[in-house]
Amino acid sequence: MYCQLNNYNVSTAQPKQIKHRMMKQETSTKHSSGSLLLCAVFLLFYLVNSLAIASTESLVASETTNSIELSMKDYAPDKTEWSEKASAKYEKTKDGGGVPMAVLKIERLNLEAPVYSGTHRKTLDRGLGWIEGTADPDEVGNIAISGHRDGFFRPLKDIKVGDAIEMQTNAGIQHFEVSDISIVDALEVSVLDPTETTVLTLITCHPFYFQGYAPDRYIVRAVPVGSGGGG
Repeated sequence: MYCQLNNYNVSTAQPKQIKHRMMKQETSTKHSSGSLLLCAVFLLFYLVNSLAIASTESLVASETTNSIELSMKDYAPDKTEWSEKASAKYEKTKDGGGVPMAVLKIERLNLEAPVYSGTHRKTLDRGLGWIEGTADPDEVGNIAISGHRDGFFRPLKDIKVGDAIEMQTNAGIQHFEVSDISIVDALEVSVLDPTETTVLTLITCHPFYFQGYAPDRYIVRAVPVGSGGGG
């Protein structure tokens, strides 16, 4: 039976309209599903890539950190020339925790010591101290490191121009050669001035066996091997 309204065939047009709408809905649903699937694929790729990068960075950090930790695993300083007071302080603070930022070694003097950040009293009791405000051990500039004259840096009394110095950091091992040795007033701070080239500055009190507050500072300057001069 047909029912016409303004030439609109309800009995035949309505099913066609419903079918047409259903086809549009199916097409729209397929497009939506495809878009969601594509987004899911991209999201999965991003997450997997991010995890891979994070894993790689973590592995590299672990390997570089372990290079310092490994070198200090069975570390025991040569305390032959140390004062009893310095030796006792080291034994009390040596397990203070924390990984050193570098390891300094002067083979001819049998000197090997961890370098920690800062020059706090307890820091210098268990190692050498990197002086804040100077270049980091891995940077270009004046790298200043201090130590007590009756402990880690007592062997510096026998150092000579031309002696080899090694400094191990997370970036690898740097090789230096002593270029200058000087004694300055305790208030002389120009030895900490920035330099345009890499310079290693070792600082300790002087005289080495002076009782009480030492009036001077013993300065050892070293430059990278092959650089041909200081900063």
